[in-house]
Amino acid sequence: MPKKFIYIGVAVILVGAFVVWLFTASSKPLTGTKQADFGRKHVTSLASPSADLATSGDHYGEWTKAGVYDTPQNDGNLIHSMEHGYVVLSYQCIVESEQSGEATASANTTQCDELKNQLAKIYEKKGKRKLIVVPRPQMDTKITLSAWNWIDKLDQFDEKRISDFIDSHRDQGPEKTAE
Repeated sequence: MPKKFIYIGVAVILVGAFVVWLFTASSKPLTGTKQADFGRKHVTSLASPSADLATSGDHYGEWTKAGVYDTPQNDGNLIHSMEHGYVVLSYQCIVESEQSGEATASANTTQCDELKNQLAKIYEKKGKRKLIVVPRPQMDTKITLSAWNWIDKLDQFDEKRISDFIDSHRDQGPEKTAE
C-alpha cells in the first residue's frame, strides 16, 4: 500500500475524531439560569447593589482581579470582570438564629471560614484564572455563581455543580481578554 493512502487514512481518522469531539463539546448543556442582557456601558456611578449581583449592565471602567476576597467588592467592578469572562463565586455567611432573630457570630464564623475555604480550594484547583471568590452578605442563598448573563444559586456547597458552572461560563464574556 503506498504511503499516500496511509497519510490520507490517518488524516480522515483525525478529522473524524475532531468532528466527534466538536459535536460532543458543543452539545453540553450550559449550567445555571440564563439572564437578560442589560448591555455593557461604562459609567461613573451605579444604583445601590441588589441582593444578587447583576450579570450584565452598566459597570465601571476598572474590574476586580482574580482572587479570594475577605470583604465585599464593588458590583460595578465585578460586572466588568464578568464582561471579561470571569466567574464570580459569592458566598453569604450570616444566618439568623430561629430563636432570637440575631446573628450567632461564633457558630457562623466557623461555618463561614469552612465555606470560604471550600470555595478557595475550587479557586486553586481551577488554576486561579478569571475566578473571584467574594462575600456578599445581602444574598438570600448560601452561594451564588455569576457569569456574564448566567446565574446559579446554591443553598449548600456542591463542588461538582460549581466546577461545572465554571467550566461552562469562564472565558465566555463578550469582551475577550488575555489576563
